[in-house]
Amino acid sequence: METCFPESHAPAVKDNVITIEKAMGMMKRYLQLTTVMAAKQRANAHTVPRMSAKVAAARPPSCHANIAANR
Repeated sequence: METCFPESHAPAVKDNVITIEKAMGMMKRYLQLTTVMAAKQRANAHTVPRMSAKVAAARPPSCHANIAANR
């Protein structure tokens, strides 16, 4: 079975095909970027050392408290 479109339909069909291909390309690029970003975040994940109780006791709890103490 052959489908024959008049020549006036050719630009519309071509435009539809290009739009679909662009959408597929954008989805593929999005998936690639999200995969790479997730892998980078996992690779750079590191533990932050916690402040010991002795060090925390000697320091004011925040910079706001430090400013208030200096006034």
